[in-house]
Amino acid sequence: MKDILRLTRRDLRHATSNVMAIVVLFGLVVIPSLFTWFNVIASWDPFSNTKNLKVAVASTDAGYESDLIPVRINVGEQVISALRANDDLEWVFTTEEDAIDGTRSGDYYAALVLPESFSADMLTFFADGGERTSIAYYTNQKKNALAPKVTDQGAEGVSTQINEVFTETISEVALGLVSSLSDYLTDADTQLALTRLESNVGAVATQLRAGAQTADMFTALIQSTIPLVDSADALIDASRSSFQDVSGAVGSGSDAVDSLTSTLTSASSSLSAALAQTASGYDAVATSIDALFSTGDSLTSAQVDVIDTLADRVQTQIDEFTAVRSTLATEIGPLLPESAQPALATLLSGIDTAIARQQVVHASLAQAGADLAAGNQTVQSAHTEISAVIAEAKQAIQDAQDAYSSGLQPQLDQLSSTLSTIGSDVSSITSDLAAISSDLSGGAATISGALTEAQTATEKISTGLEEAAANFDTLAAALASAADTGDLSALEDAIGSDPSVLATSLAEPIAVERTAVFSVVSFGAAMAPLYVVLALWVGSLLMTVAIRVDVKASALPDRPELSPTQKYLGRYGVFSLLGLAQSTLIALGLILFIQVQAVHPFLLLLACWITSLVFTLISYTFVVAFGNAGKALSVLLLVIQISGSGGAYPLQLLPTWFQNISPYLPATHAINAIRAAIAGIYAGDYWISLGLLLLFLVPILLLGLVLRRPLIAFNRGLAEAIESTKLM
Repeated sequence: MKDILRLTRRDLRHATSNVMAIVVLFGLVVIPSLFTWFNVIASWDPFSNTKNLKVAVASTDAGYESDLIPVRINVGEQVISALRANDDLEWVFTTEEDAIDGTRSGDYYAALVLPESFSADMLTFFADGGERTSIAYYTNQKKNALAPKVTDQGAEGVSTQINEVFTETISEVALGLVSSLSDYLTDADTQLALTRLESNVGAVATQLRAGAQTADMFTALIQSTIPLVDSADALIDASRSSFQDVSGAVGSGSDAVDSLTSTLTSASSSLSAALAQTASGYDAVATSIDALFSTGDSLTSAQVDVIDTLADRVQTQIDEFTAVRSTLATEIGPLLPESAQPALATLLSGIDTAIARQQVVHASLAQAGADLAAGNQTVQSAHTEISAVIAEAKQAIQDAQDAYSSGLQPQLDQLSSTLSTIGSDVSSITSDLAAISSDLSGGAATISGALTEAQTATEKISTGLEEAAANFDTLAAALASAADTGDLSALEDAIGSDPSVLATSLAEPIAVERTAVFSVVSFGAAMAPLYVVLALWVGSLLMTVAIRVDVKASALPDRPELSPTQKYLGRYGVFSLLGLAQSTLIALGLILFIQVQAVHPFLLLLACWITSLVFTLISYTFVVAFGNAGKALSVLLLVIQISGSGGAYPLQLLPTWFQNISPYLPATHAINAIRAAIAGIYAGDYWISLGLLLLFLVPILLLGLVLRRPLIAFNRGLAEAIESTKLM
């Protein structure tokens, strides 16, 4: 150890005994600091002077004159006028040709060209077939390749700023135009137009409300039809079960079921389908009765139970018919016009008759069941009576269906046609009713589900129409007030006394509240870790160029020959001291001169010291082990670490290869440690980064102390061969 220190002291004494040597050492210490300081100052806040960026603006707008307002308005000229007062960028107002050519040549950073139809598109965007307003935007990406990629303060930030300023200006001009038009809208011709508009709006509101009432009527009709369909389905199921109990009547029961299914699938509307299904159900009941009595006068108790079940189902059907009649009389009737009342009365009379006939059927079935249960053998006379009353009930139901189809249904169809004048909402009702009709082919369960969906749809449509009618009523009242008083202050109140305030809100409707986490004083301060690391690596590389790494045999004449280890560590002493001087000057300059405002100044100094020691040892060892090839290897590592260390770009933006090698680069951990010292430490990341950086000393010392020894003879021969060229 004493020999190592004596060698280091001897090297320092020789280095300071010559003026030129002192100048060289001074340069080695100062040059890395100048590199760091100048780059940090240059990138301190490069985008704060965007007002010096030239952006060309050209307008080819031809203006616009509407049929309502016979005044030609040129929005492009007003935008140009407004931009002249804006100093966020250096606007250059020129022709379209010069703007595009100047952008190509680099005279302008970007160019904005307002198209010929700018005013027309802007003032008619709300009309049917209107197009969005577009502006041609040209950028010169060759002029500065790095600026658009660094942060949002680069060219993309400028583009964003242009968009915000332009949007704000355009919105201000447009709202100013609307505000100015309020004066024009107060003359006599405009008042007359407002009166006509009020009348039309009122008519639309009335029509919408009538449509809502019609939708309510359909809702009530569908709601009352659902239980009837469900009851008819139950009646058919009861008839079907009778065929399963009587094995001898399976064939005729199957035919009856097919007949019922055919009748069900041919229904064309909800109520008429339910009536037709009920009539078909009585056909099935009649068939079932015939099958039951076909065995003769001796009926089993199971067959008597079937008759009782049919009687109960008929009573359920009677209750559902009664409910439908009540709905038609109390809910549908008040909604129908006077001309439809006779048809409704005819339908109600038919339903009353059907109810009475079904009550007779129920009474006959109940009596037949009671007689059979008591042992009365006059079953064939009961069969004849039941068949007759079933036929009368079926005919009464058929008459009610005919009364509905020929009387009330045309009235309802005529009312439904009024919805066609309202637009797309009417088509929704039509499609829902069509869906119900098609679903009838799937059976009573499908009919019930479709009716439920249609009921929901008509309720929503009615609500929507009522809301739309209320909105039109409000609009009509506002127009009436404006026409009567000539006061359009509501329009001005909506815009405000200063259109620019609303324009600013439209240009940037959502304000972002930025909260910096581990904030730094500037962009340059954020880039400082990269520049520090590059400067220290370059400084270590310059030392290997300026200072010899080999030690002559006569280095210590009064001592025996030094071992390779002593020569390696003793000569590194000069490199380490120069590295500490470099890192100290860089860190103090950043803190005191550049004022990066590091959160932990001493830790910044410590990180620079450790980084310098690791870097100088790496470069020194490479040259000791590989000679001139080691210098080339250090340069190669420098090139890789510029991009792969994540100092300028986030690693996630780099190719996968760089992301994979980044943890194995010493610069990566050095940059992270310096960042933590400048911006703040989180979860000990500063110490973790320094620990990982120090781990690189293990393989480097292994190379310098052990693995390089077999290469000593090879490097000596290589150096002699290179020197023999008299060129290198």
